[in-house]
Amino acid sequence: MEKTHAQDIVKAATALRASLLVVLTRVDDLCDLIERTPRTEPEAVAVHATAGYQLRLDRATYSLHWETRVCVLGHTMAFELMERLCRRPNEYIQMDRLIDELWSGPRTYSTVRSTVCRLRGKLRVAGMTDLAALIDGDTRGHYRLRLIAR
Repeated sequence: MEKTHAQDIVKAATALRASLLVVLTRVDDLCDLIERTPRTEPEAVAVHATAGYQLRLDRATYSLHWETRVCVLGHTMAFELMERLCRRPNEYIQMDRLIDELWSGPRTYSTVRSTVCRLRGKLRVAGMTDLAALIDGDTRGHYRLRLIAR
């Protein structure tokens, strides 16, 4: 009788785990839908960063403002990538997710890496070497914008 009871408990726990995975997947899908909802007018993304510096992306001008400096990225994948990283500072984002969200089609990891390289290059040219260094790709298959958000 004890063996049957233990089997029932294992079966119930397995079913519960499967249900939780479905719920977590649905919540993740909902967050993706919210992030992809088109906006009626351009909005600026503001992130308060380390030591009181503020980083702001302006979708109306496709520019990035860091401290007193401005870098116009234009309507490019570099801008889209930076905007995505700014929406969740300090959070690692898988390259597969970036590909799905930004390119909406099959791409390779080298596409993401080359876009990050171009973004860092544009930031360095604009005198934002310190900000370029905060784009963290040290964790394999992931990128993040390493900021301390307030």
